[in-house]
Amino acid sequence: MNANITHSFYYSSAALGTAEEFVRLVKIRVPGAVLYDPEADQPQPYLRDLRTAEKFLHGGGQPYAAVRFFPEDLRPDLARAGFAGWCAMISYFPEVGVLCLSFHYALRGVAPDQLIVLRQCGENRPLPFPGGDRSCTEQAKALREALGVATQPGERCYLCEITDFGGLGDPDEIERDHAALLYGLLSGDEGCGFVLESLVRERLKCAWGSRDFIRVYAFGAALLFLNLTGSAERQRYLAREQSFGAAAYGGCNDYFRMEDCPLTVNHGILFSVEYVMMLKALIDDVITYQGSYSRQHGKSFYQRIRATRDFRRTIILVLERAGQTEISEIGELSSVLLESQHIAPVVDQVKYLLELLEGDLNLMYSERNNVLITILTVMGLLLAAAQVLLAVL
Repeated sequence: MNANITHSFYYSSAALGTAEEFVRLVKIRVPGAVLYDPEADQPQPYLRDLRTAEKFLHGGGQPYAAVRFFPEDLRPDLARAGFAGWCAMISYFPEVGVLCLSFHYALRGVAPDQLIVLRQCGENRPLPFPGGDRSCTEQAKALREALGVATQPGERCYLCEITDFGGLGDPDEIERDHAALLYGLLSGDEGCGFVLESLVRERLKCAWGSRDFIRVYAFGAALLFLNLTGSAERQRYLAREQSFGAAAYGGCNDYFRMEDCPLTVNHGILFSVEYVMMLKALIDDVITYQGSYSRQHGKSFYQRIRATRDFRRTIILVLERAGQTEISEIGELSSVLLESQHIAPVVDQVKYLLELLEGDLNLMYSERNNVLITILTVMGLLLAAAQVLLAVL
């Protein structure tokens, strides 16, 4: 099998400031990191693929603001690690204050059991970096500390893109004949061959595909992406795009010619995963903050009302993000991923929280108004009493 693996760590409430402030911070704290510029010529193939996918899918840039750095000096010994390619990426989403640290690597000609092992312990597997063996988890911790981020990762995500599945080219055929193995690759269950068929089908039901050579399966914090780039179906698709592009636009868009890429930007999978995991990190942050907010009632009125307003703004921002979709094809994939992460019921919980906050805010304003009215009434009575006393004297 040929595969591209991604381990990503999401930090909400990173408090890294604006996009400009983040750029200055990374240049100081992580001097070996190169700022990604979508308008500049990109020397690395994965950077060119990132730019190509952005321009084709979104007309340039992202559907959300993103600042990206690539630590080019952060690279393990590829031969010793058994990787065909590698890149690390620092992504910051300034509109919502979420930081993502991700590690991407390519594997060629590996056995299915090797991929199952990577699913089980991939992010904690020691890799031969310069200066000593460290896992992706340890690298993420080092980068987080270098950037001054105190919070632990709120979400982690594992993505496995398979570009060659033993020479097979039809996802339907693969799912029919190798469903248990797909489940094993997705879940990391080495005993997948002994699992009940009903359970396997249940785990694979959250799936999406817009072409006859791709299929995405999502379960929990893991995604399995069949992108059979060497299949006959994909070659026919490429021929169609080349003839169509030549007739309509004078040439085929580079997006359709992208092959294996460790960044997994093919078909927009990276962008959809980022969007959903960013949203989940924000929602988790809201739910976590709910506990600390409930302890605000021992503080002064103005501290309580300020905390309520801030919490309300956070919830509204999350709900706005939850309602956003872009290109219909990408929106469908995002919907599938949202379903796999069980975000819809949590969004309903967040909406309920907002209703409670609105009521709480109204009560606090009423409390303040009642206090003011009481104070004014007492002052009026005192003034009246003073006037009576003055008249008597």
